[in-house]
Amino acid sequence: MASALNIGAFNLGNALAAWLGGLVIGAGLGYTAPNWVGAVLAASALVLAFVSAALERRDTASALPATGSVPAERPAAVSR
Repeated sequence: MASALNIGAFNLGNALAAWLGGLVIGAGLGYTAPNWVGAVLAASALVLAFVSAALERRDTASALPATGSVPAERPAAVSR
């Protein structure tokens, strides 16, 4: 299921980028305009990755106990 969603998201991204590139060419912005569209899409993906990482870090930090104490050490094994 995860692999199918990953491939689906990849194909959706390809289709969206091609469509947006065609829109800017059709709007008369020239043949270099899709480069700028690609840069904006890549930057937005980078921002999304940073936001996702920050949210994950915040969720992980809130799941830790807030006692502030260090767990006690386990006693060393006694060899006989």
